[in-house]
Amino acid sequence: MSLSEGALYACYRRMEKPLYNVLYRWLWQAQDCQDTVHDAFMRIWEKRASVDETKLDNLVWMTALNLARNRLRWRALWRFAEPVGDATATAEDDLLEAASRRQQDASLRAALVTLPSAMRQVLLLSEFGGLGIAEIAQVLGIPPGTVGSRKHQALARLRAQLKEEIP
Repeated sequence: MSLSEGALYACYRRMEKPLYNVLYRWLWQAQDCQDTVHDAFMRIWEKRASVDETKLDNLVWMTALNLARNRLRWRALWRFAEPVGDATATAEDDLLEAASRRQQDASLRAALVTLPSAMRQVLLLSEFGGLGIAEIAQVLGIPPGTVGSRKHQALARLRAQLKEEIP
């Protein structure tokens, strides 16, 4: 029942990008996302003696989501905000592209914030995490039908919200 180093490494390679994509839409700071992914895998490695390899993916998702929630609570408590900006962009085209990306991120962030937390979780895990309905149901501990309806409602609200912003 002990977790092997190879199994954890394979899981990391498979899940790093989907985890980062979901966490970024929660935390909106690249370094926080990278730290959270790293911390999740480190915590699992520390408890490797009691980890069942067949449930590793779900454990990684739950651990990373809980760590992200903790970071958000910490931010709210301390009112901490890092400066936003891309200091490495120097050419005019890079600046315009970076500004456009920031504007799109801001629009998406504003629209996601309006969604109830339960809908936002399902949407992020589905669209940015690449998980299927059955996998999301397992990770969140809810029935698959509930996942499907939350995803449908979240997408409808998100589309409506984004259409209002774009004339």
